[in-house]
Parts: sequence; C-alpha cells; structure tokens
Amino acid sequence: MIKVIGDIMLDRWILGTADRMSPEAPVPVLKESYQTFSVGGAGNLAFNLANLSVHVGLHGAVGSDKEGYKIIELLKDCKTLTSNVSFDNSITTTKTRLVGQGGQHILRWDREELYTGNVEQSLVVDNDDVVVISDYNKGVITQELMSSLQQNKIFVDPKQSPDLYKDCFLVKPNMKEYIEWFGHFNYDTARKKLKEYGWTWLVVTDGAEGVHVINQKENWHIKEDVREVADVTGAGDTFLAVLVYGYATKNMSIPESCQLACYASARNVEKRGVHPVTFDDLNRGVVWTNGVFDILHPGHLELLKYAKNLGKKLIVGINDDESVRRLKGNGRPVNNFATRKQQLEMLPWVDEVVVFGEDTPQQILEIIRPDIIVKGGDYTTETTVGNELAEVKIFPIVKGHSTTEIIGRIKE
Repeated sequence: MIKVIGDIMLDRWILGTADRMSPEAPVPVLKESYQTFSVGGAGNLAFNLANLSVHVGLHGAVGSDKEGYKIIELLKDCKTLTSNVSFDNSITTTKTRLVGQGGQHILRWDREELYTGNVEQSLVVDNDDVVVISDYNKGVITQELMSSLQQNKIFVDPKQSPDLYKDCFLVKPNMKEYIEWFGHFNYDTARKKLKEYGWTWLVVTDGAEGVHVINQKENWHIKEDVREVADVTGAGDTFLAVLVYGYATKNMSIPESCQLACYASARNVEKRGVHPVTFDDLNRGVVWTNGVFDILHPGHLELLKYAKNLGKKLIVGINDDESVRRLKGNGRPVNNFATRKQQLEMLPWVDEVVVFGEDTPQQILEIIRPDIIVKGGDYTTETTVGNELAEVKIFPIVKGHSTTEIIGRIKE
C-alpha cells in the first residue's frame, strides 16, 4: 500500500470582484461572490494518488476546529483513500486566498501553529509499504518519525535540512530548496550530494525549466511546454503523486515516471485553483508507429495520416540499415536511414522520427511510453510489439501498395 505522511492543511478560496479601493487604506476591496475548499499539503498529494484509483492511506494531524472537520468531510468523498488523521493539533493549518476577477490573487492569509504531537505513535506501516513524505515543516515530520521508517522505500517532498532525509529512496526538492541546501546546481555536485546522503534518486524540479533527474551514474533533463500558466498551487503535489503512481503501480522507471509527472504538472498549472490529477492529464496524446519506410507509397501516407489523427504527437520509429538487412535481406534498404528519416520528417503528419538498431522497437517503446501504437493490417494486437505498454490500433492495408511490390515492378 502507499502511505502518505505529512502536514495536512485546508485551502480556502474566497472569490469575488475587486473594482474599487478601500477609503480606509490603500488596499483593494474584495466583494465576495463565493468560497471553495480543498485539502492541501499532504492531503492534496494523497487526493491526487486516490484520484488515479490508487489505494492510499493518509497520516497527519488537524485541529478540533471547523477547518479540521471540513478536511475530514472532504476526505470522505474519496473512496480509495483511508484517512488516519488525528485531531491533536492545536489548530488546523489553513491557507485562505482572496482572488479577484480574472483569477488575480489579492492576498493570502495563513493560520497555523507548529504541531507538537507524535503522529508516529499511531502509525502502522508494513515493510513493503511505499511511503511518501509530504513535509511542509509544520511539525509532523520529525527525526523520530523518519527513523521509524528505515525499512521502507521512501519518497520525500522536503522542506527541512537534508540530514533529516538520509538514506531515503528519492528526494525531490525544488531548485530554490536545492540552492539553499547546496548552492549552485550542477550534475556533478548533485551526484556527490546524492552519494553523501545515501539517496538512490535526486529529483530537482525547476518550474518552467523542467526537471533534473539524477542517480549515481546518470542524469536526465525533462521539460514539457505549458500553454499558459494559470496557477502553480499544488503543482509539486501533482508531480510527486504521478511520479509515485508511475513507479509503484505501473512498473515505470524513475526517469519514465518523471517524464509522465512533468507532463501532468504542466497540464495542472494551466488550470486555476487546486485540481486533483485525472487520467486525462496523463494522456500525452503520443502516438507511435514504426517500420522500414524504405520507399514511401500511398499505403504509408494513409497510415501516417490516420496515426496523426489519433493524438497530439506522432513519433515514427525506423530500423537502421543494419537491422533492415537482417530483417529484409542484403538488397535492402534501397534508401539509407538518413534519407528515410529526412523524407518522413518532411511529411506534415510526422512530429518526430527516431532510429533504432534492434530488430524490434521494444527498448525504445519502454522509454517513450506512447499512449497509442499504430500498425498495419498484417498485424494483430497480440503480434504488435509493445502491446502491453499502450493501446493498439490496427490500420487496414491499402491494397495494391507495398514496398516489395514496387521493387518487384522496378526489377521487371
């Protein structure tokens, strides 16, 4: 099971219009239209996981006040979330945002006191549980708590000293937090710090600049385009939730999970307010097809046109020359891989062309993780490489058009 442990808070949004200044002070007057509420902090992270049909247990503390009971009420709406929230906080941490027309934030009003209880006293975690620490430095995450979780695979969204998170599986600071810890960011320094603190993975999020993923031997930089930033509230929770979802429930690698999480976060910041991630947010609209594409003919063009219409981005994989010779014989390919790649890139439906040297594209499919795989009518779903990774669509063969037939007619 996935256990989320951390600081739980209530997000309150007071929305209205602010079209005049106060006569009492040089501040705008907000005329309230309505209020909305959502669970923030560790609760938002748990909500994101639960909204992806993941069974998750939430551990933290609220106060015995109307804000605390509002959080419990909101948590009850989620069927796959088990609430283990105690009421021993002095007050419930609450962030109230005053928002005017057009989504303009006027003021944020925070209400909080440091938690002094002991969540770990009532915490039951099995050794095979995946633990996600959502630390907002409000008192729930302590050295005693972290020491009690030594046997678990721990993912951390940090806010305190890196010493607190020693030997955790994955630690995810944002770039501001990383710089406060270690100074200027670069991969060599990050790798040294990863080894020093015993982390298996270090993931540094950097807003519009993307995400840096580091382990002991390699590093990756992942970036997704955002159409327009509407609200960054909760984006970090969305990222970590999807990262854990991909790794713990879909058997994706950490870099693959980060790529999916980066995409979901980009979609999240395009929305106003706090919204739990949905399966639609995970659908990148990436379509894959592959083949030799030696001599382009109408059958190829119709398949590519069909594939592009199924999503937002069409990636075409082509065999390199050596693998074509292994599959088709010494007379093939007619055109080398550079020519074939260039011809495909000139087509209006093709967004990206990748070349692979293996006989099948299995390895590259496990990296790209498309949403849809398209193959021609001489294949079935079961015979399509990568069918366990994505939905398969079969495009009917366009009769009278094949590379073998074209080569045969040329020889005649």
